[in-house]
Amino acid sequence: MINKLVVKFKNLLLFGLCLVYWIFRGSAKKTPAEVKKVLFFRSKPHVGDMVYVTPLFRAVKQTYPEAKLTLVGGGRVGEVMAFNPDIDELIFYQDNFFTILRRLRHERFDFACLANLGSIEGLALLYLSGVRCISVFTWVEAGQGSWLYNLLKRLVVTKPFQSGVYVPPLYLALLDPIKANTGDAHFRLYYSTEAKTKILQLFTEKNIDPQKDFIVGMAVGGSTPERWWPAERFARLGKYLYEKHNARLFLIGAGKDEESISETLRCLGNTPVVNLLNQPLDEFKAFIAHSKLIVGNDSGPMVTADAFDIPNLVLVGPTDEREYHRPPGSLNRIAKAEDKKINSLTIEVVQKELTVILSALGI
Repeated sequence: MINKLVVKFKNLLLFGLCLVYWIFRGSAKKTPAEVKKVLFFRSKPHVGDMVYVTPLFRAVKQTYPEAKLTLVGGGRVGEVMAFNPDIDELIFYQDNFFTILRRLRHERFDFACLANLGSIEGLALLYLSGVRCISVFTWVEAGQGSWLYNLLKRLVVTKPFQSGVYVPPLYLALLDPIKANTGDAHFRLYYSTEAKTKILQLFTEKNIDPQKDFIVGMAVGGSTPERWWPAERFARLGKYLYEKHNARLFLIGAGKDEESISETLRCLGNTPVVNLLNQPLDEFKAFIAHSKLIVGNDSGPMVTADAFDIPNLVLVGPTDEREYHRPPGSLNRIAKAEDKKINSLTIEVVQKELTVILSALGI
């Protein structure tokens, strides 16, 4: 309760500061004559939440190769965005509003995007930084967002955001004011040569040939337990892949995924499997990039597989699969619980979708 009151007071304070500043600077809707410095704000706790916005960085650099691109972000932004050649500067944000604000005001950015839907704090940071043109989301559906955000967004350029559609193209539309929307919504992630070396060493230790062996990563956890397909069914699927297709199995995840990974390991029994729980994120990306298939719940590993064009099968329960996963193709499939309860998703339905991928791979 106290935390909510603190947040409300903080938002009111930031709103007031923006109104006072508006008297002197006016709106942030003027299209810049030149685009030399571009700023993004994205602060989310999970890997997948950061992956969704990577197409924006590539689009800006493709359109304005000489522009300086700065990303302000929190959560795991540093790990997720590491080695991304499109990002010139990464500024970590964590309750340091005025420190970051002073730093940004010296830069005199030409254009900025707020990639956090409905964030008063993010919008205030960009506006008070003096950015010439700012692009943010507004909801298509009525009654969405706080009244403070809906008032504040009148000072900037707005682009529509709606539920139930593939989200990455909506993010790209934020770049329309500077004509940098390339239409390329492909996710992009990168890893170090050191991480690649460690993964290849791991394969050598396990007598795995990355060129010939069928390497399968299983993401049995996720951000909330409501998304977790039962560990017993994951184990059955793993046994099937091992016994019928000689798959080399790996369990991937971090943090609270330990619970589902431990239960899956128990259910797998003597089936050979490598546990990569809490693997460094750099190595996690390198592992997925060197896999042949990723099967898992609606979570970060699945969009990471998309970024590296690795075949994947997403198991969906309460979430809307249309928003963050590509339309199904021969190498990317979605097994969906029609009643939105992940426990009702049968192994038969999952194997049916898996068969499509295996056929396309010639396995």
